[in-house]
Amino acid sequence: MNSTKYTSESNTQTSQKLSKLLIQETELAKNLVALMLEEKTLLEQNKADDLSQITNKKTTCLDQIEFVSRNRAQLLLGLSSKPTTAERMKDFISKQVLQAQTILNNNIDDLEKTLENCRQQNSINGMIISMSQRNVQRNLNIIKGIDNNSMTYTQSGKTTPIGQKTKGLKV
Repeated sequence: MNSTKYTSESNTQTSQKLSKLLIQETELAKNLVALMLEEKTLLEQNKADDLSQITNKKTTCLDQIEFVSRNRAQLLLGLSSKPTTAERMKDFISKQVLQAQTILNNNIDDLEKTLENCRQQNSINGMIISMSQRNVQRNLNIIKGIDNNSMTYTQSGKTTPIGQKTKGLKV
C-alpha cells in the first residue's frame, strides 16, 4: 500500500513538473512570436540596423526554448521505453488520472498552437526578406546597367541576367 501511494505521489509530482515545463516552453514560444512580430515591423520599415538586436533576442529565446525542451525530454526519458519524446509523453499521460491527463493535454495543445504561430510568422518574415532581397538585386542590376527584363531563373528560384545593357553598342 505504501509503494502504491509513493508511486501515485511520484506520478503527481512528475505530472506537475511536466506541466510546468510545457507552460514554460509555451510562454517562451509566445515571447518568440512577439519578437518575430517586432522583426516583421522592422523588416517592413527597412530598419536593418535594429534587426541585429531582435536577432540576438530571438537567439536567446530559442536557446531557452531548447533548454526547457531538453529538460522535458530528460524528464520523460526514464518514464517510458518508447523511442521518441512525443511517444514517451503520450505514454506517460495515458497512465495519469483523468484530471492530470486533461491538464497535460491542454498544455500540449497550447504549446502546439503557439509553435504553429511561430512557424507561420517565420514564414511571413521569410517572404518579406525574400521580397526585399529581390528588390535590392533589381536595384543593383539597374546600377550595374543590367536589364531587369532580361532575367532567367536558376534552380533555386533566384534570377540571373541574360546579358548586360551596353548603351547602344553591340559587342
